[in-house]
Amino acid sequence: MSQLRFRAATHTERQLAMLWGAAAVSTVVLRPVWIAVGPHLGSCTFRRLTGIPCPTCGTTRTALALLDLDLGAAIVVNPLAALSGVLFIAGGLAASAWVLLRGPMPILGLRWSRGWTAATIGLVLVNWIYLIVRG
Repeated sequence: MSQLRFRAATHTERQLAMLWGAAAVSTVVLRPVWIAVGPHLGSCTFRRLTGIPCPTCGTTRTALALLDLDLGAAIVVNPLAALSGVLFIAGGLAASAWVLLRGPMPILGLRWSRGWTAATIGLVLVNWIYLIVRG
């Protein structure tokens, strides 16, 4: 197994990390706005037209549950959206801390492959099947 190596982060990488952090923090800070606006958003057009939920159905309700710190309800409504929301906030906070601490960039040597593509598509399909079965 190879040893983990690091390099200096570029200016662009640090800017992107700070932007991610700002988006995550503003999402949490603007919680009252999201809570007020969320219930007034329209229902899913795909579901209204076909009678079945779309792959992202329940994302608004999931986000509102996460903003209320109700992880259980968020997972029940849409597990993949709940996971994405948690990773978005946690990753944004971690990215900001990384920039503030002037952390190095790990050299991971990872490449996006057909396997990762298939796994991603499979994850979305499994989540969609869950949404359809759950109704």
